[in-house]
Amino acid sequence: MVKFQIKANPGGQYYFPKEVRAELGDKLTMVCDTKAAVVFSENMPLTTVLESMEIIVKDLKHRLQIQKDDLKSKAENRMTESQEIVAP
Repeated sequence: MVKFQIKANPGGQYYFPKEVRAELGDKLTMVCDTKAAVVFSENMPLTTVLESMEIIVKDLKHRLQIQKDDLKSKAENRMTESQEIVAP
């Protein structure tokens, strides 16, 4: 799974990386709410989009678990370091 950072230019237009444009094509459909969006090829069957979304959701859950594990590990390291400083 590849993650891209997409930025707006000063005029507010977003440009997708060449690899994304090559994969998705020239005409896209975007479905969005206030927090996120899904972008897919204009003629892609919705069943295929949903199958792809299930894979993306699994990937996001995996990334979230890694993030939580990292935070927990950092907190444990800080706790250990502070105990070492206080110990006689």
